[in-house]
Amino acid sequence: MAIPNEQRLRELLQLTESVPPANVARPEYWDETFIRLGRGYGFEPEAGEYPVDHSELLNALLPFVSPWLDGARFTQVLPGENDAAGDFREADEEEGGPGNRYTLRLTLAGHRYGVTFRDISEYYNVNAVLALLNAALETSGTPLRFFGLGDVVVVGPLRGVQQAIREGFIPGFEGEGIHEPWELEAIDAWSESGDTPESLARQLEKGRRRVQVSLVV
Repeated sequence: MAIPNEQRLRELLQLTESVPPANVARPEYWDETFIRLGRGYGFEPEAGEYPVDHSELLNALLPFVSPWLDGARFTQVLPGENDAAGDFREADEEEGGPGNRYTLRLTLAGHRYGVTFRDISEYYNVNAVLALLNAALETSGTPLRFFGLGDVVVVGPLRGVQQAIREGFIPGFEGEGIHEPWELEAIDAWSESGDTPESLARQLEKGRRRVQVSLVV
């Protein structure tokens, strides 16, 4: 069953394409609505292996912002690997265990976007992936951005998604995460639950500060 005033949500998300109709047999949850509209992606936060290959998650998200990031090339330096595009990476002996540093990069239209973080878990660092994609989207000129809300990624313009929260299309939630607070401080210091309009803006800003941008030929 479609949510009330779906047309209003489509306007907020700047959605003009036709989408499949809702299942009339039962009400939709908010995340199911976003997924049906092509503005949401649900995923399993745990990759189930270490080190974590982030390419699957990133490649799943790229079609949501086609054509703006078409042709983007993703590379990653996993813990303990050499960094062919940067410094030689030796196993770190710092807190958290040896070789716990990742570098993710996205190259598009003469720009290379990179983000580095440390992690010893078997979970995707979704914030790092979204920060990388959002940095490239900002350069491309589209207002669309990715936002992490638990195990759902929402796609839309910042003001539109903020207003969707205010109007109840995205219910407020506690933002219960997959890590303990002390782990977030060490692993994912930019984390924001995304459950308020202000938190969405902070999520973008924290991601922006973590991404390095360079020109490539």
